[in-house]
Amino acid sequence: MKQQQPLALPSIRAMSSASTPKQKATATDSPTLDMLYGDNVPISAKKDIMGDVYCKVADRYDTVSDMISMSMNKRWKQRFIEQMRPMPGDKMLDVAGGTCEVARRYLQYQDTVNHDTTSSVHVVDFNDSMLQVGRHRMAQSSWMDNERVTFAQGNAEDLAD
Repeated sequence: MKQQQPLALPSIRAMSSASTPKQKATATDSPTLDMLYGDNVPISAKKDIMGDVYCKVADRYDTVSDMISMSMNKRWKQRFIEQMRPMPGDKMLDVAGGTCEVARRYLQYQDTVNHDTTSSVHVVDFNDSMLQVGRHRMAQSSWMDNERVTFAQGNAEDLAD
């Protein structure tokens, strides 16, 4: 049986130049988000652009995600927690977890499966609007009362080693 060769994916620069065939990419060209936005948006602007997008959809993010995935995302998140098999007392870092969907499932798993009330989760997201949604959702929970969930605004690209 013949082994398959790994799929070679084009670089951002190659995709960008492919979307504008009249222009040749050079070594000094900066990568762009042409494939997503259809215009010449530099990668350096991505944080601001995505920040604006998430600010606009934060309160509807999970509803839209449910509709787009036909609610498969809920099953994926639950399966993720089940496959992780957290142990009592574990501390989880939920990066880009602003709305607390994974954090909530993690703490529910700890409470119901492990009968653990000591585990905790620290939610980090670069977008404050997303974190506000998560804080609001967790506000009335015993997890907040017992300081089992904490929040911080931060970019995953800037996390320390």
